[in-house]
Amino acid sequence: MEFENRSPGQLIQSIIVVLLTLLVATQALSLYIIQPMAYDGTLTRTGRYSLTFEAWNTIGINENETVVGIGTSLTQYGISGNCIEEKIEINNTSVYNLGVPGSLPYIEMMQTTTAIANNPSLILLEVNPINLYPLVYASSEYLEMRIKLNSLFMNSGDYGDWVELLREQDMTHLDGVFSNRYGSESTYFNSAINEYLTNLLTDERASKHWYLSTPHPSSNEWEDYLKNPVWLPRYLDSLNQSEVEDYENATIVKELKRPRYNPTVEMNLNKLALEYMVQEFSEHKIPVLLVSYPIHPTAKSHLIDNQFEPHNNTLEILSSYEGVSSLNMIWTDEWAHSDFYDIEHLDTSGREKLCSVLALEINQILN
Repeated sequence: MEFENRSPGQLIQSIIVVLLTLLVATQALSLYIIQPMAYDGTLTRTGRYSLTFEAWNTIGINENETVVGIGTSLTQYGISGNCIEEKIEINNTSVYNLGVPGSLPYIEMMQTTTAIANNPSLILLEVNPINLYPLVYASSEYLEMRIKLNSLFMNSGDYGDWVELLREQDMTHLDGVFSNRYGSESTYFNSAINEYLTNLLTDERASKHWYLSTPHPSSNEWEDYLKNPVWLPRYLDSLNQSEVEDYENATIVKELKRPRYNPTVEMNLNKLALEYMVQEFSEHKIPVLLVSYPIHPTAKSHLIDNQFEPHNNTLEILSSYEGVSSLNMIWTDEWAHSDFYDIEHLDTSGREKLCSVLALEINQILN
């Protein structure tokens, strides 16, 4: 047989060619099939789970001053980049909103090295009580999904010391620089190929969901979406008066008893992740504004004494780093019932108020 007649050198050369071919094929599969389906919500519930690293690529090539919000859906529903850009006094400033639904500092810390490499002018880092609870209360399925999706878009230069904070069970979901390099692709391979072949055979593509999908980074809508994400219409407007009273007097009270609204004084991985991010940004001379978004007035009225004291202590610790300041809006009085989508997310009027508040803060920090 021809195979048997080959020299060891020829066999090694053949193996290298096969491996390189597989490498190129895997990269092409990820770039042209899997990643687009991550953005449009085909593979996961929402495309926002996948936008972080491509967003930083866009931010990095922007020659303007760049202000970037990092956090959960509180950030997503709180920051209107276009509004802030109009109100601040600094010309040529771009404001981006990278808030991700359900996220945790433990997950958001994965972008730290990438953020530093792209040198933003200011980071708006969300620090609310819901960011401080122990990981034991977090969904393991959510953590696995987010780590794998981040891995799908990460390059070797995106890894950093944050890897040392990952738990052993979570490290198995992270693609390595060399080992398990395409683990995330293997997770989504079957679903992506099945969807792709179905679309190919039927010559049709399911329409993108108006809220859950994310524009592709190559689209004209991408950068505007990073500044002004799509927001749902106000949830409380869908309720009648009786339902609103039940929501405020029963649902909100129940929500306030959950661990996410009862931070503790003990250190945990979410707190460590926040401190890691703040310390890294501070050491690299990137200013940070810690933003504590307001909560519904009824929720504030139902808080027990010192319920948020661990949150206040966390802000004090993080604010001690050089170049870090804090804006805690939980205790300010300008927020009305109509400013909120629900217990914790701002609606249109609330975003407009926050826009003015943040514009003033940004002016003071960057001027």
